[in-house]
Amino acid sequence: MSKIVARLLRLTRRIVDVHRNNYPQKTVIQKTEVAFMGKAEILQKIKIAEEQVRAMIKQAEEKRKALQAEGKRMTIEVVDAADAELKKQIDRRIADAKNAIGAKKKAILAEGVRKADALESRARANSSNVRALVLTEFERTADA
Repeated sequence: MSKIVARLLRLTRRIVDVHRNNYPQKTVIQKTEVAFMGKAEILQKIKIAEEQVRAMIKQAEEKRKALQAEGKRMTIEVVDAADAELKKQIDRRIADAKNAIGAKKKAILAEGVRKADALESRARANSSNVRALVLTEFERTADA
């Protein structure tokens, strides 16, 4: 996040610098200059000054638009980078969860196999007793 903050600070500084450069200090025309100038010359100087102001405003507007576009581009890059990082974290967590589930599944299956083997061995051990019990019961039923 510190990279994001640093980029935003640089962009803000650039905007402030452009603003300062586009709006220089006002130039002062000496009163004595105006006294010696004719009406046509004054109008011509006003016209030139207005053209200069229009050009400065146009240039400032273009710089503002360029900086806005750059700011939007940088913002999109930062958001995309954050989204990519978030996706990596989510994928990593999902993989970890799947691994944990797989390990639990293997442990449960191993426990089931162990219990089945124990049950089978107990059944084999008891099979001779069961045969004797069944024969005894059959003989008792047959004798009765």
